[in-house]
Amino acid sequence: MTDKKLYDVCIIGAGYSGLVLAIKLARAGLLVCLTDLNRIIGRRILSTGNGRCNFLNSRMGNEYYYSNSKVDFIKDNHQDILQFIKGLGVVERELDGYYYPITNQAKTIREAFENEIEALSVDVFLDNRVTDVSKDEVFTVSTNRQQINAKAVVVSSGGLSAATLGSSKIGYKIAQKFGLKLTKLAPSLVGATSKDICLKELAGVRALGKVFYKDNSCEGEIQFNKDGVSGYPVMCISRFIGFDELSKSVGNLTIDFTSYISEDDLKAEIKKRFENHPKQTILKALVGLCNEKVIEVVVSYSKIYGDTIVEKLDEEDIENIIYNLKHFSISLTGTKGFDSSQVTAGGVDLSDIDMTSMEAKLCPGLYFTGEVLDIDGICGGYNLSWAYTSADIAARHIINNH
Repeated sequence: MTDKKLYDVCIIGAGYSGLVLAIKLARAGLLVCLTDLNRIIGRRILSTGNGRCNFLNSRMGNEYYYSNSKVDFIKDNHQDILQFIKGLGVVERELDGYYYPITNQAKTIREAFENEIEALSVDVFLDNRVTDVSKDEVFTVSTNRQQINAKAVVVSSGGLSAATLGSSKIGYKIAQKFGLKLTKLAPSLVGATSKDICLKELAGVRALGKVFYKDNSCEGEIQFNKDGVSGYPVMCISRFIGFDELSKSVGNLTIDFTSYISEDDLKAEIKKRFENHPKQTILKALVGLCNEKVIEVVVSYSKIYGDTIVEKLDEEDIENIIYNLKHFSISLTGTKGFDSSQVTAGGVDLSDIDMTSMEAKLCPGLYFTGEVLDIDGICGGYNLSWAYTSADIAARHIINNH
């Protein structure tokens, strides 16, 4: 089956970036279609922000993004994004700079996109897995069900993350077919794995702290489970663990459970507690410095019994406690993989893309937006913001040249 229409633009992927692009182009009067392998549009939106869809952050800029290329072109456009989302009928809720729909439900965002796509009469071909893209006088997008002809094609197909939600390699295959380079790919915004025995004792614990992995660090709530470590700070630096996993050079994760206080001040605080209550047990004397279960494990790792009276501790014992509170080490085996990750690090090399238009330098009329490109952000709405930003850049160029 071949669709007889000649579309101005065929967008491959009805995720966040593809939907933003389709809406902007259709509002400008272009004949647009979307094709997606899922049976509903925006399926992955439902899993963002733990089902709440953290779609934006008020702290914006290129410092929140990673790439093998410079990303100086990423500016603070959070007000533009906010106005776009509000224009879809979504009422926002801001919490410490993080923006969510007022309903606290990701489906609110997905349904707002769907309503606008329907109102604009955008043709949507769902349950259509793209198998090939070719170019003659126009582009032909082949799916397992039909062929679609278009003057331009935008690849917004995402990366390898979350296979159960419809991830696909097709964007990378299209890029390579047209001569574009790919960087290495690794899972990001994902938990780290470990076989350390301490995790059996810490399983279920949520503790504040600062995590360090080689030259990278991040602070926030750390979540422990029996086979690994997760939570905001781990996920923010997980891309580096993912790339090291590829080269079999995974190192240790170090945690500072008392990042709010310097090492010298911590030592003074502990000594003061011991002097004021010399008959207390070590566990009671350390109450309040950090999570109670963490203190138990730190004391155990310092080779001290929890019922030891503090006046019996020597200088070396105190040094060991401070060291383990400040430099608790967990040996990692890797990450929980692409299926558990929220985003793919790496992708289509930006050196092959005109970043003022998102157009492939080697193929006029072929564009790439969102996760398929070699840009990924930390936790906090940054990856959806990049999905919007790249779609907005592409939309402006396509509309201006229509």
